[in-house]
Amino acid sequence: MDQERARVQADLRGLVDCEVRCSESYLHIYASDASIYQILPLGIVRPRNTSDVVACVQYAAEHQIPVRARGAGSSLAGESLGPGLIFDFSHSMRRVLEVGEDSVRLQPGVVLAQLNRELESRNLFFGPDPSTRSVTTMGSVIAIDASGSHWPQYGSARHHVLELEVVTADGIVHRLSQHDLEATRRASATATGQLVDRIGALVERDREKIQKHRRGSLVDRCGYQLHDVLTEGTLDMARLLVGSEGTLALITEATLKLDVPPQHRGLALLFFHRLDNAALAATDVMTTMEVSTCDLMDRRLLTIARETDSRYERLIPRDAEAMLLIEVAGNDVADVRKRLDLVVTRLRRKKKSAFEARATMETEQRDLFWRIARRIVPMLNRLKGAVRPLPFVEDVAVPPNQLPEFLVRLQDLLKRHKVTASVFSHAGQGQLHIRPFFDLGNTADQQRMQLLAESVYELVLELDGTISGEHGLGLSRTWYAHHQYG
Repeated sequence: MDQERARVQADLRGLVDCEVRCSESYLHIYASDASIYQILPLGIVRPRNTSDVVACVQYAAEHQIPVRARGAGSSLAGESLGPGLIFDFSHSMRRVLEVGEDSVRLQPGVVLAQLNRELESRNLFFGPDPSTRSVTTMGSVIAIDASGSHWPQYGSARHHVLELEVVTADGIVHRLSQHDLEATRRASATATGQLVDRIGALVERDREKIQKHRRGSLVDRCGYQLHDVLTEGTLDMARLLVGSEGTLALITEATLKLDVPPQHRGLALLFFHRLDNAALAATDVMTTMEVSTCDLMDRRLLTIARETDSRYERLIPRDAEAMLLIEVAGNDVADVRKRLDLVVTRLRRKKKSAFEARATMETEQRDLFWRIARRIVPMLNRLKGAVRPLPFVEDVAVPPNQLPEFLVRLQDLLKRHKVTASVFSHAGQGQLHIRPFFDLGNTADQQRMQLLAESVYELVLELDGTISGEHGLGLSRTWYAHHQYG
């Protein structure tokens, strides 16, 4: 351990009772996440409560040490990496504190899937469903404004956050919710009141500019989302923090609105000979029918599925270039079955775009269908060899009606750059996970990655989309944010 790390470790252990680690062997565990980056931090703090966070943040501010929050390290853009202090909230701050009639109060280290298991007996759950929900923590869900396949039905984290307890860079604890600006200005000058007043003045002053720079995509995680935080004199400070990737404050507690799960769900798999035809069908379904999910998978992912499980070999036609996974949900079983049949009929018979379809209302079969998306896409991370599908332009989004054109032009762009890529899309909201195959250890490939990213982002912005639809900017996309916003 070098001298600086030894000093920081000794200082912090004198301030707090929680675990503080600065040994280099330990730091390597936190030097990487699910992104393409690796950065050795200065030290690791595993806080047990808000007081630990305050003491360590105040120390970091005094010594000008950057701080970053980390949950499970599932970030694809590198938000949890950095050279300063890493706050690991997943170790000790993982308690569900209170469950209300339709809300929950919890610490940031609670794992999303575990939360929903605890809520199951109360017939409640947290609706947004990022693909990493089995490991991702709720602090991370809030920090990147996570959504997932069920965005058409449940929206994202920003639609569920009621109140946050946070620690700002000066070590002050704030409880942030929905604040009446006039009442705040009339009240006594508390630290939180001053913060709300300053932020409210900024948003009021630049309201026209904020609206002018909104993108046409349905989802957007590029920068701070300011367009809907001020309504009729009320500033939603909790919503402002959602999606800020840990850059504005560290979350130590959250109160979230919960959903009631539907009693019945039906799922359809529809197969297409062309990727853009599948995108056209998705646009048609989303504008004409009530569905809760509309995901798209390309031929490469379907091939992996067939090679992984013999059941998918029988289920997925070999000549399928694309597949749509569409879910219909509701509390009336007859209505759900009818709407599911209408989806299949419309896309297979009337529109004649899907050449084959599978549909089910049975739980076991439905779970098998869902596993194609939930287990096969993460398997890209485990492919062997130096040339691998890398997450660096995996999070673009365009207006859904532009998705067919984007996919056609994307294929041309990939051919021009002589790059192979897999495509998984939440087509219902126009959001795409694109994984180009590169050798990260090859200097020439590193340069080609930059050129490809510029080409993809230019195309996205031309179609009124965003460089980040779901995963945030992190290290992968911050360098390009000024092209989107000026």
